[in-house]
Parts: sequence; C-alpha cells; structure tokens
Amino acid sequence: MKCICAIIFTCISSFAFSQRTICPDVEGAVDHPLLSKYKNSCIVAYDESKFNQVTFPISLIKYKKGEWKADKEITEEGKVTSIIYGIENTGRATVLEVQRNYEQALKKGDFEIVYSAFGKKNIAGNSKIGRSYKIFANQEALDRYQYTKTKSYFRFAFSTTGKNVDADDAFFVARGKRDGKAFTVALLIHKSTTSWEGLTNNIFVQAIIVEREDMETGQVSAASIEEKIKNEGKEVFHNILFDFGSANLTKESYAVIKTLSEYLKANPNQNYYIVGHTDNIGSLAANQTLSEKRAKAVLVALNTKYGIPKTQVSAHGVGQLSPLAINTTEQGRALNRRVEIVLK
Repeated sequence: MKCICAIIFTCISSFAFSQRTICPDVEGAVDHPLLSKYKNSCIVAYDESKFNQVTFPISLIKYKKGEWKADKEITEEGKVTSIIYGIENTGRATVLEVQRNYEQALKKGDFEIVYSAFGKKNIAGNSKIGRSYKIFANQEALDRYQYTKTKSYFRFAFSTTGKNVDADDAFFVARGKRDGKAFTVALLIHKSTTSWEGLTNNIFVQAIIVEREDMETGQVSAASIEEKIKNEGKEVFHNILFDFGSANLTKESYAVIKTLSEYLKANPNQNYYIVGHTDNIGSLAANQTLSEKRAKAVLVALNTKYGIPKTQVSAHGVGQLSPLAINTTEQGRALNRRVEIVLK
C-alpha cells in the first residue's frame, strides 16, 4: 500500500511540475527580431498591439506632489510588442548578468542605452515601477496579454516577497533604428522568490518594444537645403525630433541642426524663420505654445552650439494650423509634426 501511495504521489508531483514548467514558448508567441532569448529561456506571455502609446520612465521614480513618478520620461506611439521571458535559472545567473547581456547585445546593434538602473531602490525607491507605469509588472496588465501560460501561475512572476533583495531587480531603456524603423525598447528584469514551483529562483524579463516608421527619409545636406529654399522658399525637417509632448531635442537631431547651421553660415546675408508645427492632438493653444517652444529649442541650439547669430534667424510656432497631411491617421500626424526653415 505504501508503495502504491508513493507511486501516485510521484505521478501527481510530476504532472503538477509539467504544467508549470517555463518551456516551451506559449502558443501564439512570436520572437522579436531585436531580442534573442537568454539561455534556458522561453516566452511565457505575449501581447501585441498594432498602435498604442507607452510612457517609459528614464530616471528614478520618486514621490512628489502626491504621486510616484520619474522626473524624466519618454512617450512613444506605434506598434507595441510585449513579451515576458522566463529563464530556467539552473545556471544560477544573476539579474545583473542578464541585464548586462541584453544591454551589450543592443549596443552591438547600434542602439543607445538612454537609461539603466540596477537594484530596486534605484528604479523606484520604496515604491514599485508598476504602481506608476502600469504597463510594467502590473498584474492587471499581465492578465490582459493575448497569450499566457496558466494565468494563475505566471501572473505572479513579478511579485515580490520578504526574501527578495535589492539586487533582484533591474530596468533599462534603449533606442535605435533598423530596417527603416525606429524602436524604443524597455526591459524589466526580476528574480522571483515566490513559493510557486517553477517560479522560485527563476528570472523573468518583461520586454516592451515600440516600433514606428523612421521619418528620416534621407541624409540632409547644406546643398539639399540650398536647393529646396531656392525652389520652394523653405525646407521641411522631419528628422529634427523631440521627446513626446516636450521641446527636448533628441540626440540624433543635433546632426541635422549642425547641417542646417552649415547652410546658414554659407548664406550670412539672408534672414530666416524657424517654424514649429504639431499634429492636432491637444488644444490649439497648447499646440501653438509647444510648436513655438520647439522652434526656440532649435534656435537656441543654432545660436549657442553652432554660432549662428540671433539676428539671422527667429523662431515661431503655428501649432496644427498648417498641416501637410490629414490628422486622422498616425502617418498623417507624423508628417505634420515637423520643423521648417523659411526664407524671409
């Protein structure tokens, strides 16, 4: 009798574990071309949205004015892919090891790491990232994934217990371009210490990838600006870019502004307007203010970084009043968000 009970117990235990193993990938999941699986890992949850908006924290999340929030954020719109990888941690990898491996892989692909934090306190202090940015490690958000393994099980992959230490969490955000697309990638990495079999001491990686069309349609040059202004009286720049909803220039924009400065230096006796344009998201007044701030940001860069005299160029904003395309599609809105240089 004892022998029979032992056999039954062994069978039940084996069945329970087989239902809770990390591999293989959940049915319906698709590997993303930007990310390779970490060793001994599989996809346990997957979601995809054709168009959505995601806000990423790129500084420490702090409590201020009644809420937990990062001082610096970037917001992106486009196709959003969300993947949760589970790593069967038989090799006893650390969260830091996983973080650095993914960062290095993206750097090799010419991606820039715009923010990196190791340790829970360096991510969100005494709070949790999912409290403020609900797309990350938030149980309700995970429940809405299209494809998941046993929701009552893997939905706890990012839960914390009293056994967790500061080094059990890491987070980073990267940006880059590939095949005519611009990508923003965020990875949240967590070591689970929950008592669920299959979760304990395994590492889980939540990847959020936002993909949009790269509006840079070619290398701009002083000669091409000269030609456009000669024939049309203006040049349109879709590759002078700003963080969402702000006048903060992105790093890649300075190469374009430098080229613009070379044209201006070659034409010192001509005067110009820098004109900012937006799409129609938001009020007219807010968009006019934003477009003027963006034009002024370009002007400040020309003046202070590249030595263009203030008397040669002035900055103005027209908001959504002069669209190039219809504002009812993302493609149209993307075309309407632009900076122009106009001959006076």
